Amino acid sequence: MYWSEQHFITQGLLNLIPFGEILSDIRFYSYVNYFLDELISKANQTLLYWRLSGVTQYDRSPLNQLSLFYNKTFLWQYSAPLYWEEIHSQIQSGHRVRFLSQFLLSQTKIEVEFNEIRLQTNFNDNFQFVYTDSNTYQYKFTNLRWQPIRTILLFPLINPPTFSLPITVPNTLGRETEYQAYLNQVQGLPNNIHIQDHYWDSVDSTPANTLRPTRVNTPSTGSDTNYWTPTNFQFASPTPESRSINSACLCACGTDICYCDT
Repeated sequence: MYWSEQHFITQGLLNLIPFGEILSDIRFYSYVNYFLDELISKANQTLLYWRLSGVTQYDRSPLNQLSLFYNKTFLWQYSAPLYWEEIHSQIQSGHRVRFLSQFLLSQTKIEVEFNEIRLQTNFNDNFQFVYTDSNTYQYKFTNLRWQPIRTILLFPLINPPTFSLPITVPNTLGRETEYQAYLNQVQGLPNNIHIQDHYWDSVDSTPANTLRPTRVNTPSTGSDTNYWTPTNFQFASPTPESRSINSACLCACGTDICYCDT
């Protein structure tokens, strides 16, 4: 109902909302797998702060909901152009590149929404950035579980059938110094958009013979019945008989990636 640049939000929660960052596949899945649960704890601190401090809206009613959106000027005029080569290379190689577009906190739920950067051929036969919807995750305080409420897999990554155009004219409103300072902060983060070829050689994997049979995560009861929660993957190792017959292996799958015991 009200728009304000004064966001009553605890610093701990704000630090876990990566607005302005370009999220490679690895960074995106790392965030979904390891930071969403921490997001719950920090969100509860913000809800407690609202209650104890008596923060109100402009009409003096209690503050009970907060929606934050990404800054279009910063992302499309500062952050994305800085990583043009890396983003272009990743998309050309078939990797998906995302950014956080919205964060919602209310007394009943938390939602995080991601958009995806894609490439579109322009009139000069050059590529330009466009973006599409991607993933939305929701956590309800009543069922205490993160669930995907929207997963959109639009292909191809280049020249998608539907897309939105980024802004082309910056609207800094005299905040150039502030934007540049935040860009320097983003630049100070590890650059994981471009993954070197030798990266995968440095990743330790668990030998298959050390895995133990265990129960795989319970499937979600939401609308997407094929989705298994992406956090805390556990593997179910095949029996020696099945391994010796056809070298079978079992996998635990998330929204669009699977981890297998091999």
